[in-house]
Amino acid sequence: MTKSKDQTVKANATNSDSGTTTILPEGTVESRGIGTLSHDEVSQEIQTFLNGEGKLSLDAEMRGFFTVWMFITRLPVPTWVDLHPGYLMRGMTYFPISGALIGIFVSAFYDICSLTLSLPCIISSIVSEVASFWITGCFHEDGLADSADGIGGGWTTEQILRIMTDTRLGTFGCAYLALYIIAKLELIAILGNSVWCMGSCEGGGPAIIVSHSLARLVAPILIKTKDYVDEGGPKYQFYNFFLQAKYLVTWSRVFFAILTSFAVAYMTYGLQRGMLLVVAVIIMAYVSGRYADYLLGGVMGDYIGGTICVTEVYLLSIIALMSLCQEHILLVSSQFLDICNTFIEATNDTATTTAQAVTMASKLLIENESIFAVVKFLTVITFTAVYRTNVGYPPLPLRKTVTSKGEMDQKQTSLNESTAATSKSKNENNKEEKDNEEQPSNELEAALIDPQQNFTQRYDAVRLYLDSLAKPVGSLGSMEDWASRITALQRTTKPKADNAVCLIFAADHGVAKDESDGGANCSAYPQAVSRKVLEGLDHGIAGASVLSKCNDVSLRVIDVGLADGACHYEWSGNVVHSSRYKIRGGTKNFCKGSAMTEEQVGNCLLAGREETRGFIDEVGASVVIFGEVGIGNTTTSSALIAALTGMDAESLCGSGASTTRDGVNRDIVSKKISIIKNAMQHHDPSSIKGKPLQALGAVGGAEIAAIVGGILEASERDIPVLVDGFIVTTAVMIACQIDPSVCRVLLFATQSTEKGQIVALQTIGEIATSNNIPAPSKPALSMNLRMGEATGALAAISLVRSACAVMSDLAALTDVLGLEMKSC
Repeated sequence: MTKSKDQTVKANATNSDSGTTTILPEGTVESRGIGTLSHDEVSQEIQTFLNGEGKLSLDAEMRGFFTVWMFITRLPVPTWVDLHPGYLMRGMTYFPISGALIGIFVSAFYDICSLTLSLPCIISSIVSEVASFWITGCFHEDGLADSADGIGGGWTTEQILRIMTDTRLGTFGCAYLALYIIAKLELIAILGNSVWCMGSCEGGGPAIIVSHSLARLVAPILIKTKDYVDEGGPKYQFYNFFLQAKYLVTWSRVFFAILTSFAVAYMTYGLQRGMLLVVAVIIMAYVSGRYADYLLGGVMGDYIGGTICVTEVYLLSIIALMSLCQEHILLVSSQFLDICNTFIEATNDTATTTAQAVTMASKLLIENESIFAVVKFLTVITFTAVYRTNVGYPPLPLRKTVTSKGEMDQKQTSLNESTAATSKSKNENNKEEKDNEEQPSNELEAALIDPQQNFTQRYDAVRLYLDSLAKPVGSLGSMEDWASRITALQRTTKPKADNAVCLIFAADHGVAKDESDGGANCSAYPQAVSRKVLEGLDHGIAGASVLSKCNDVSLRVIDVGLADGACHYEWSGNVVHSSRYKIRGGTKNFCKGSAMTEEQVGNCLLAGREETRGFIDEVGASVVIFGEVGIGNTTTSSALIAALTGMDAESLCGSGASTTRDGVNRDIVSKKISIIKNAMQHHDPSSIKGKPLQALGAVGGAEIAAIVGGILEASERDIPVLVDGFIVTTAVMIACQIDPSVCRVLLFATQSTEKGQIVALQTIGEIATSNNIPAPSKPALSMNLRMGEATGALAAISLVRSACAVMSDLAALTDVLGLEMKSC
């Protein structure tokens, strides 16, 4: 197989714009612990999804449909829909329905041009195809082009995947796109004007609807029946979740997709032709799946998109044959049967030898041009297949990479040395020395943008690079860990932390209410203090307000569950506002029942996600800080850690905000221990241990749940999270239990005076290690900070920016040693 120059370049190139994809910014939906589970296991994320928000319900199915609609079209969807992979996979069953709706939209353009304006059918088909490109954003066509480039230009599976995940368009992609568009336009045009009649439609319009609908049936079939390839590339963060999410595409959903496809075909073409078309699509899915197993070892997003495009043309061809060539096909079939009968009769005739019978049949075949063309076509295809198998290159699974990575590096080194020698003869030694000095940085840049490198590999590469800089190895301590994480997440040797945002979530806790109001009075401060703190933040005079201003951090405060104050106060909306998911009056006393319902937990998580997503997009944030306001939330955090880890209350409780200059308030600590023990007796510890969502419902807080949602959102976008004290660390621990990949983005700012933070940090480190993720370093600041409001993290943001500066600007040791000393 000969590779074009374009393909060679594409195969060896890496994506320089790895921060974005055609779907979402990279990491928007981070793969949940991929690589740590086999295909026979289902991740905790999916189990949680199936048992929680993904349960069968009208709301869940509507969200699944609209998620698919968002995925394959450019049209807007309701604000409560996002590209959650779980809903996308469950929504695969609605691919044919979505395709039918797209087909109706496109066919309307075809009919208005051909029937109303009386334009030629070829012009009408061009207009309809433009409408198709507009509504879908050429989504599947992009997959066709990438698949054609990879399959046409790749020699091994590794090369094919590397080319397919490159965002640039090569020669094969251009050629196949042109063939696809020309074939589709011509097939629709030859079908002529639309004739609409239930069960017996004809023309281009009905064919457009059926081809768009049935072609998308291959997607759920391939996802269900084939493994999903760990493809790498700029879109891997999103698509690699399919490695586990494929379990959400059940056989019942595949059958539903087949039934809806048949319904569309039946209403358009009737029973016989409808069944034929559906069977044809299933056959196409089977053949395509076998081919994908051979080439890639499974399917991937671009390959499925390419298969949908090919299936559209395939269906239009069948429809054209059924509509326009039916009589001719029957005639040719009859002629072929006559030839076969003649041959059989001649063979049975004792007066005719076998050779004479063959000669007679061959003469009849040659005289019949139609049948001769069929025989010639089948002969050529068969000969080509046999030739490729026995004479050509070895089967793809047995091929070896033409040039190994080591050989490539060796050749590149030789080329660099040759170039340096030539330059040396012209420009003495300066050029060669400069190339040698830049080599470590160049190697790091290549590793960062390599789609095959996971986070841990990128992190390790950055640490090695930092060791080569002008400083003793590891001498910058935790700052080197921070620099490595941010660089590995942002995939650039010039990381940024300029645009930092701080989101503070506020809520009241039932356990902090006065005993006369049904609470447990766990704090030395009345619950009304929480609202007063928010009023101070709203006026810009509270702690977080001051520190965010002096450190150039954008601040936003969200009320997700504050109790109403004695006097009505309207938030300005500029800094403080109430969430639409707010729990009125705060949570319940968890010593007497569940703090929140399952629905309230889900709403708080959603509130955190939405607020974080919106603020990040608004500011273009490169670092996110989370904070909290809520009297009694140290008690709630201790209860959460006790519930999730099984640790006893004595090992977790401190006096929180009630700590004085004289030290721990032992009365408050004793009270907290008693409250947590009562809560554990009320709630079955075995039923919530290791189950973060259940624990949030049993003994959690609204602001903590919202922070968990915000952390998950930031992690999915690969945005570093600067972690404040005890309460936020508790939320981080819960987020890590939900999604272990959260461990990648964590920068711990401050060591709390609360004992429970130590347990939470140990748990987070264990989760990271068990998932092959570098464990986060210890908190940077140990200043007895316990104010809350993210004040510790806001004070530490300068350290994050310093870490980025070290990575970006600190010279290599060779640069410093090579400096010429100037005489005084």
